[in-house]
Amino acid sequence: MPTPQEEFQNAVWQVLEAVMFENWLRFYFITEKPDAPTGQDGETPLFLAIPDKGMERIGELYPHLLALAQDMNGQELSFQASQRAVCAFVMEHLEGKSMAQNTAGTIFNSSTFQVQMQMFNAWVQMHEDQLDQGFLEFGAWRKLFMQWRESPGAAELAGKLAMSVSGAAVNNSTVQ
Repeated sequence: MPTPQEEFQNAVWQVLEAVMFENWLRFYFITEKPDAPTGQDGETPLFLAIPDKGMERIGELYPHLLALAQDMNGQELSFQASQRAVCAFVMEHLEGKSMAQNTAGTIFNSSTFQVQMQMFNAWVQMHEDQLDQGFLEFGAWRKLFMQWRESPGAAELAGKLAMSVSGAAVNNSTVQ
C-alpha cells in the first residue's frame, strides 16, 4: 500500500502531466481562424484545432487525457482559458478518482508542484527549437522531460527553484 507521501507525489505527477499535455496541445495544434474577428488588441485570436486523426491518436495513446483535448479543441486560447481547462480536467477527471478527494487545491498550491511546473516551463523554453523541428508525440515530450530532470543542471535548477518557492511561502506567511 502506498504511503501518503507516495500518494501525494503520484497526484502531483498526474496534475503536472495534465499541465504538460495542455502545453503540448498548444505547442502543436494552435491555429488562427482567418474569419475570426480581431480582438481588442487588434490581433487575430488563436484557437486549438486538433484534426480528427489527432483526436483518434490521443484516444489510443493517452485515453486518460482525451477529455482535456476534447474540452479544448476548437476553443479560443488564452492563459486564463488554458488554466481553466486544466483545473476543470483535474477536478472532473482526477480528483476523487485516481487521486484522493479534496486534494487538487493542495496539489496546485504545493511547492512540490510549483517547482515541477517551473521545471517543465524551463525545459520547454530551453528546448523550444528542438521541439519545433518536427512533431513529437506527447509520450516523447514526457520521456525527454523526465530524462532532462535527471541531469545535473536540472537538479541544480530544481534546488534553486525549491529555495525560491519555499522562500516566497515564508515571505507570504510573514506578511499576512
